[in-house]
Amino acid sequence: MAMTFFGFSLGKKLQQKQPQHILRPHQVFSAGMLAGLCDAIIGIPAERIKCLLQAQANSSRKRFSGPVDCARQLFQEQGMRSLYRGTVLTLLRDIPATGMYFMSYEWMKDKLAPDGGSARDITPARILLAGGVAGMCNWVVAIPVDVLKSRFQTAPDSRYRGVLDVFREVLRDEGPRGLYKGFTAAMLRAFPANAACFLGFEASMKFLHWTIPEV
Repeated sequence: MAMTFFGFSLGKKLQQKQPQHILRPHQVFSAGMLAGLCDAIIGIPAERIKCLLQAQANSSRKRFSGPVDCARQLFQEQGMRSLYRGTVLTLLRDIPATGMYFMSYEWMKDKLAPDGGSARDITPARILLAGGVAGMCNWVVAIPVDVLKSRFQTAPDSRYRGVLDVFREVLRDEGPRGLYKGFTAAMLRAFPANAACFLGFEASMKFLHWTIPEV
């Protein structure tokens, strides 16, 4: 998340002519896409390890003793290539979904701002609401590709030749609904997790501006 917010801040600064310049929604979306790219750089190996350990939990065969052992075995097999298996699908998930994440959050903050005030003046309760809705918007976009990514990353290396193979199999075996497997669980997690995330971010930024005003 630190990399995500760093990428978003960088994306905004690259488009702002002045520090206080307010970006349009499509510019916020662009900054969010850069955030998704920054997150993916370090997030892909972690996603690969997480998915393998989650799949192992439902199997009688225990191949990995934990995340460190999983990373070690993957690296020994094919080096960094194995750790970065599923890169294309992760980018297809994270870049547009993170763009939607930040665009919806900024839009919600603007709508929830008090009359005559700015988005910076909204209360913690409204920050929680905006963050929760943003998290849900993020996962509405991300879930179909996330389903494909998880299947690709946990399958044997020889099972799929590429992204389209996974997509065809899901549609053939489960239809379009298969792309939204886990939707309810994702939504139930998305609201509280991202509400807390944005509240923590906003509180941290206010604290940093108070302690280091020139930042």
